[in-house]
Amino acid sequence: MTKVELIQTIEREWEALQAAVGDLTEAQLTAIPVVGEWTVKDVLAHIAVWASRLVTDVFKAERGVAPNASLTPAQVDALNEQFYREQKDRPVERVLEDLHGVHLMLLNRLEELPDNVLSDPHRHKGLKGQALSAYVAEDSAEHYREHTADILAWRQRLGHQRTDNG
Repeated sequence: MTKVELIQTIEREWEALQAAVGDLTEAQLTAIPVVGEWTVKDVLAHIAVWASRLVTDVFKAERGVAPNASLTPAQVDALNEQFYREQKDRPVERVLEDLHGVHLMLLNRLEELPDNVLSDPHRHKGLKGQALSAYVAEDSAEHYREHTADILAWRQRLGHQRTDNG
């Protein structure tokens, strides 16, 4: 995937995520669980934290240091729980500011990288033959897509509840 394709993919999924949450009230963002006990705000905070880790990984890649892509599912779950506890009491406005800010930082970092740093599957040994662009897409565009689907399913359930109850 070229840098242009990667950025376009990230932006497309970002816009879908923004469309899924853009008209929600603060109460809707914070009161009703979407995934497990996580509210929409918690999901957005989760995305922001992982995106900030991704920005750090892209900075490392610029300096020739491979990202640590070898987390086990148990490690990811433990980090998700840790991040949830750290973020759950933060105000919605701060979470949204962080989410937007880290998204822009990621795009800025990607704009600075030469295509070969992103596309060469042999450049970063820690990625075990995966190009940095694929790693970035997984932790950005695909992560946005995953949670956009969660939020849209949640919205649909709420819509059915409202219709069924009155």
